[in-house]
Amino acid sequence: MSRRKLAGIFIGVIIPFIAIVGIIPFIAKLDFSVLGIPILYFWVFLWFPLTSLCLCISWHIYDRHQYKNEKMG
Repeated sequence: MSRRKLAGIFIGVIIPFIAIVGIIPFIAKLDFSVLGIPILYFWVFLWFPLTSLCLCISWHIYDRHQYKNEKMG
């Protein structure tokens, strides 16, 4: 597997996975709120759009060139 493909997978999949699954045990111990929402829920819901952003960045940097010559529709 090429380095370019691994970097795309890292940005699009590994970073969101670590941010959600890897950090939740540490955040679950905290007892404070952000905007009236417990930090655990805030963190998880924050990563819904951030995961989409990571996938978008990964596609634009690493995969978009593969689809430049294809026509839409």
